[in-house]
Amino acid sequence: MENLAPSRLLKTRQGTIVIGVAAAVLAAILLLVYLSNYRNSVKGSTEPVTVLVAKRLIPRGTTGAALANKNLYVVTTIPKGQLKLGAISDPAALTGRVAAADINPRQQLTTADFTAATVGALASQLSGAWRAVALPTLDPAHGLAPDVQPGDHVDVYAQLKGVMGLVLPDVLVLATPTLATPGSTAPVSGNYILRVSSVKAPKFAYIGENGTFWLVLRPATGAKATPSFFVTDSNVYASRGGH
Repeated sequence: MENLAPSRLLKTRQGTIVIGVAAAVLAAILLLVYLSNYRNSVKGSTEPVTVLVAKRLIPRGTTGAALANKNLYVVTTIPKGQLKLGAISDPAALTGRVAAADINPRQQLTTADFTAATVGALASQLSGAWRAVALPTLDPAHGLAPDVQPGDHVDVYAQLKGVMGLVLPDVLVLATPTLATPGSTAPVSGNYILRVSSVKAPKFAYIGENGTFWLVLRPATGAKATPSFFVTDSNVYASRGGH
């Protein structure tokens, strides 16, 4: 019995050493795997990827076609780690889509920002006291066609009984004779359709029956307040200052 004790002790020590060595080898393997995965993840997050980014404000209701026609986005590359969920990299993905909400400048375009275009989308542009009013047929000069497009903002002037004046500034254009309402797959109406308040709608209807409208295009951003005054034969050449 006394002779067997050292042998058992030796075997126990050898087993302990073997287990320790195996554990160290396993730990080294796991460390190498971790470092490899970490390097791959770091490399992947910095890898450049393509994405569409808004160049300026994209109003709610802007169609994918209008985005391209008005050059409202730029195709750029960013590190993959900065890519938003659902970011759009192919302009073709905007076909048949419409902006579901305002998209700010330098914002990545994502699938969540757009919804499918539908027939009768005009009502979706209105809420509360907002109303849609169609102007009588305007020639290219009065309507500034084809430069005025859905989503633009215009100052509306009118001539009535020899007097020209500002009817309403900063009016949203919902549709034009050449382009349908953003988000709509309905046929083009053939008229300029503007968004006005229910209080202003009767004024537009009256002028439409008795006078002539003029549309003046506003800047997309940074537009200053439009002064309101009347012009007649007696003061058309009077100086009012400014640019």
